[in-house]
Formats: sequence, C-alpha cells, structure tokens
Amino acid sequence: MENQIPAAVVPAERCTYCNTEIKAEDTFCTQCGYPVKGTETEQNHFISEREIQEIDLFTYNKSLRQATNTLYYLSGIFVFAALIYFGLHKDDPDVVAVVITNIIMAAIFLVLGSYSKRKPLACLVSGLSLYVIVQVLNAVVSPTSLLQGILVKIIIIGYMIRGIKSAMDVEKIRKENNIA
Repeated sequence: MENQIPAAVVPAERCTYCNTEIKAEDTFCTQCGYPVKGTETEQNHFISEREIQEIDLFTYNKSLRQATNTLYYLSGIFVFAALIYFGLHKDDPDVVAVVITNIIMAAIFLVLGSYSKRKPLACLVSGLSLYVIVQVLNAVVSPTSLLQGILVKIIIIGYMIRGIKSAMDVEKIRKENNIA
C-alpha cells in the first residue's frame, strides 16, 4: 500500500467586507457586491457608500421604531377609551358592546405592534388602514367625533405615514445592498 500524501488544503478566499466565501474568478462578492478585484479607490468608495447607507438605515429604523410605538400607543388609547367609556356610561345597556369593541381594537393594534418587527410595512399599512376605518365609522355614527381630538388623530396618522415611508426606504436599501 502506498503512502498517500494529503493534497494541500487551499483556504477559501473570503470577501474583505462581509467575510463570505468567494471564488477566485469573482470580480465582485456575490453577497454584498464588494469589488474584490477592484482598485483600492473602488474598494474605499464601496465601503464609504455602505457606511452612508448604514447611517440611513439607522435613521429609517429610528422612524420605524417610532411608528411601531404608535401601534402600541393606539392599543393603549383603545384600552383607556374603553375604561373611560365604561366609567361614564356604566348604566347604559350598550356599554358592554362599546367596551368589548375597544378591547378587541386594542388587541389588534398590540398584535400589529409586536409583529411589526418582522413585517413593518405590512403592519403599518394595516394599522393605518384600520385606524382610518375606525375614525370614518365613528364619524358616520357621530359626526362630531371627527373633530374631537383632531390634533391627536392628525399626529397619529402622520406618525403612521412617516413609518410607512421609512419601512419602504429600509426595504429598498436592504434589497439594493443584499442586507438581510
């Protein structure tokens, strides 16, 4: 039996930027797009652009957190409204229906808020749609309710729209840069 000498193990090349394994013939990293065979200037340009985009992601993620918090705040507002309504109208026969409706709405916004970490755009659009529908239905039942707390309603809708825009921007940046 002949002695077999193990073949030399050639370590795999790795991307300097994201440490993904790359092939010798790759010009760019297939994961992050880093110019593996680019000039030093091209590589530095890539890194500086990515840093700028990471700053943008930080800013957008901050807006997303604020919008997600708005979903939680809405949940709290519905619980608070249910308690206030119950306290003011406890002798009214319809009080249970109103309180249960508000508690269900609070639960829905709570679920949207917690799920928004995975799917922020879908949750924020759903939350905004639901909030607007509730306000329209309240206005149909009682037209004066539209003007009650109008400033708070505008602020809530503004935060939700800002969050939706941020979610779209974050998804765009992540898609363009292959960021998970």
